[in-house]
Amino acid sequence: MVVFHLLTIVVSVSSISLSSSFTHCPTKMSSPATSSSLSKMARRSTRLKSSPYFSGLGGNFKHQTSTSPFFASSIGSPSTSYDKKEKEPSSMPRNMIKRKFSDTQVEKFASSPTKKSKASPSKAKSSTIIERTQSFEPAWWGNILLNRTHSHIVETTNSYSELNMQESNEWNSLNYPPVHTLILGTHPSVASLSKNQFYGHPQNAFWYLVGDALQFRRCEAVSPSTNKPYVYFYDHLRYGMDKIIPYDRQLEALVSKGFALWDIVQECERKGSLDVDINLEVANPIKELCDGTMFHGVGKGVKRIVIANGTTGASFFVKHFKHWFKEGGIVAAQDELSQRVFKNAMNSARNSSIKHGGNKRSERMIQVVCLPGVSPAAAKFTYLEKRDAWERGCFGPGLMDYEDWKKHVHLQSTTTPKKKRGIQNDDISSKSVSRLTSPKSLSSSPSKTSSIRILSSDVAALTPENDWVDLKVPPEELRPSATLTNGQCFNWFVVDNDVINIDDSSSRKSAWGTHDAKEWVGPLRNRVLSIRETPTTTLYRVLHGPTAGTTDDLRKYFCLETPLAPLYKEWSSADARLAKIAAVIPGCRILRQDPLECMFSFICSSNNNIPRITKMLSSFRQKYGNFMMAIPAQNYDDISLYSFPTLESLTLATEADLRSMGLGYRAKYMTETRDLLLKCGGEDFLLGLRTEKNGQVVQDSLIQFSGIGRKVADCIALFSLDQEDAIPVDVHVQQIASRDYDPKVLGNAKSITPTIYRQVGDLFRTRFHSYAGWAHTLLFVAELPSFRGVLPVDIVQEMDQWREQEQRKKQDMNKRT
Repeated sequence: MVVFHLLTIVVSVSSISLSSSFTHCPTKMSSPATSSSLSKMARRSTRLKSSPYFSGLGGNFKHQTSTSPFFASSIGSPSTSYDKKEKEPSSMPRNMIKRKFSDTQVEKFASSPTKKSKASPSKAKSSTIIERTQSFEPAWWGNILLNRTHSHIVETTNSYSELNMQESNEWNSLNYPPVHTLILGTHPSVASLSKNQFYGHPQNAFWYLVGDALQFRRCEAVSPSTNKPYVYFYDHLRYGMDKIIPYDRQLEALVSKGFALWDIVQECERKGSLDVDINLEVANPIKELCDGTMFHGVGKGVKRIVIANGTTGASFFVKHFKHWFKEGGIVAAQDELSQRVFKNAMNSARNSSIKHGGNKRSERMIQVVCLPGVSPAAAKFTYLEKRDAWERGCFGPGLMDYEDWKKHVHLQSTTTPKKKRGIQNDDISSKSVSRLTSPKSLSSSPSKTSSIRILSSDVAALTPENDWVDLKVPPEELRPSATLTNGQCFNWFVVDNDVINIDDSSSRKSAWGTHDAKEWVGPLRNRVLSIRETPTTTLYRVLHGPTAGTTDDLRKYFCLETPLAPLYKEWSSADARLAKIAAVIPGCRILRQDPLECMFSFICSSNNNIPRITKMLSSFRQKYGNFMMAIPAQNYDDISLYSFPTLESLTLATEADLRSMGLGYRAKYMTETRDLLLKCGGEDFLLGLRTEKNGQVVQDSLIQFSGIGRKVADCIALFSLDQEDAIPVDVHVQQIASRDYDPKVLGNAKSITPTIYRQVGDLFRTRFHSYAGWAHTLLFVAELPSFRGVLPVDIVQEMDQWREQEQRKKQDMNKRT
């Protein structure tokens, strides 16, 4: 780093040094050999070869005698001062560089200038003073946890070269996962540079979101200047003041789970901290990192790249890595925002593939996910909206990858135990990681991408004396693929077909990635059942529990006493758009669930996503329910299935126990609801609401319980209490109402007030009359991304056009304010 700083100050030496240092660049870093790229790679090589951790990770540079503490200070060290109130930055940014460049060098930095970048008269001179800033080095466990663990050796040797790297690598593979998720900011803000921290501004949402996902709190969320709470976060954070940990521990908690941090822009000219003001930028070699040609192949396991600064960050990523899309190495994620912002890049990639007769696709395709920006400037999303999107697109799948890795390591350690060698993890790090790790429990996410697989051949071997039984219900009356996986319930596992030849002509896409599923297994009251969808009917088989009465119980569970085809016909006559949807998504029904199970399940659903809900409930069942049977699974031990706990068994639950299972702030809601329900009469109170004809009375009766608002109350009412006209209203349902029925329903309100909530529900009830809640659910299912493939083209185009129109309105409103 000392070499690099000298190069930045002495202009005459700079150009010579940059040219000569290219000869030391790692041979694995490949990019077009233009004058611009040579300059980029030369600067990169100078920075990397002075990094104290690079040689210890298998780099090609020899360790320099004068090592720089730059990155160690940038990530926070044990000696870093710490204030729970996150004081505003006051010192000058460490990475602000004042340099003198010739016009030729400026052109190299601006090899692909942004639209906002225009040459000013002052830049037309032969020599100009330019202030440029540099990003941090990438942060992952190898240079965060490993660097700190080896610090006592570095203090005496000043080099990693004396470590036995073979032993160290063996230790690493047993303790930390491969990097699965690379989170990219655009470029550090002034506050981040000043504090030498990623996302360092006290009102940046990033570390608050990480804390809510990994069970800690960033800080008090109180302004040091006014001593008032940051209202954007304060009331929504999941953890209290006792969970506050300093920045270096926050970073350790994140990278120990396999996440990595970096920036899109390596260095740039910028006045202030806004991304739109970035000019003359140079991109970081992100592709080289993910190709494994940096840091001893650390990036080879990356599955997803997350753009942390919304559409603006995505535009910089596309600008510098559009060729990567064309090469087939990256692809836009399936969520609506990612599909929209990367639409042009994906179209260009497809056109290029067609033009050249089909490019050879990469064996490993990385998903690129664009999420709502975490910057304080990205205020069009609420904190809760950001948290939901980040948990669905980043932390949820990332933590599932981490859990899969742990299971894989556990299997390796039990089948081929090895003696641990090398340096052992220090107590502080191990406690930090173990505190933030969820209790070992099964995640019953319906996603088929998990390494846990249940095979139909294994299920067929269970209870072979029980045959398949036909429910004798045609496809237009019931399709489990459109009913069991649309978010009503959280207790069914997908079974992969490995032996049964089922005609796939009636395949329907479902909400959570199980569009090709034809069989499910799961606990239902006192039984474990296997459900199979065929082209003509639905079958079931009892794997555990009594066989007598199962047909009647399943017919009640699927509400088969209510004919669905006449309702589809009635709804279609009232709404031409629904008629098109009904034609391609038949058999979408409302379930009649156990009210107690439904109530506690949807308390867990608030501000949550499907994988985390199912994981919470799996731990909940295991702790307080009764063991029923084990289901064989691939790449994992047998899956133990438990009944849902009774209200009596829940009297043993404490808030601390529930928090330890990962329920977070919901633990208090669960215990308070249990106590009040016991006072009200228990399950009989809930069953009594099934006969109540006034839906408002049912809603009012439910919202008295802790953690149950109007939407959750209507979910419970619709999915378990026979309230067919209950309409759970969230932002998606409000958007359907605004787009298709009444554009003025929201008015000037920025959130869903009780009045608006009632008005939106009335729009559905007035239009559909009979079973309006069922009709609303069919429309909601059609909005889910996984169903886009079966919808008519005009419906999909209408959805996309409306979203773009709403986005423009928001942008115009933000400009005016």
